[in-house]
This record gives sequence, structure tokens and C-alpha cells, in this order.
Amino acid sequence: MSMISKRFLGAAIVALGVFGAATPAHANQEFYTLSLYDDAGYEGGWRHLMTLVWNELGQFWVRTQISHPDLTSFSDKTSSLTNYDWNAWVVYDDKNYRDRHYCIRPGETVPNLSSSRWKFNDKISSAKRLQSASCAGYPAFFTTG
Repeated sequence: MSMISKRFLGAAIVALGVFGAATPAHANQEFYTLSLYDDAGYEGGWRHLMTLVWNELGQFWVRTQISHPDLTSFSDKTSSLTNYDWNAWVVYDDKNYRDRHYCIRPGETVPNLSSSRWKFNDKISSAKRLQSASCAGYPAFFTTG
């Protein structure tokens, strides 16, 4: 099984665990779909996009908006990222979904955006959630095959 397949499987298990398990009325669980980190290796400060929270009624609600045309205070700070979502995300160099961009598929992680493959460290200023798991039409951080 490829590393990407293992990551996708891991994200699917997390999603199933969050969405399929009965949650005690007193416990709130959070599920982050795209996580951005200040430092390489998923360290430092972080920002989670699209947080789903199980409330006491066993229903989830979205705490933050889905796509972010302007990451404001977190703009140009991301050095690593993880996609826990079941859909792909596109991250952009500039706000309002402009300039250079890369797609990250479900279950993928990018431990170091300063890699010579991308040179995308401290560049992300906006992020858009796609309607499927596919990166079709967008350059992806990783290729499958």
C-alpha cells in the first residue's frame, strides 16, 4: 500500500470514528479538515480550517467558514500542512485565490513546504475547499501512480 493510500486510509478512519461513533452528551469532539502549521514537521502555532464540532445533541456544526479567501493573521506563515478532509483543498500564494497554488488531496500531509519541489514556505494566503477528492485541473503537491 502506498504512503498516500495509507494516509488516506488513516484520514478515513478518523472521519468514520468521528462521524460514526456515539458521543457521550458531556463530551464535545472536534474534527479539523485542513490544518496549517507555523513550522515544518507540524510544529509551532496552527490554524485549523473548517472545524466540525459534535454538540450535546450528537449533531455537528461548522465552527469556521469552509474556504478562506484571506487568512489574515495567519497569512504567509504556513510551513507544513495536513488534509484530514474527505475533499481536496487548494492553497494559494495570495489572498482571494490568486497566484501560485497547489492542491492537497484527502489524507495527504506536507511536512516541509520549503522543499525545493515547491518552495512554498510561508506563502499561503488563501485556501479553497474543492467539491471532490480530486485535484483535477490543479497542480498537486504529490502525484499518484
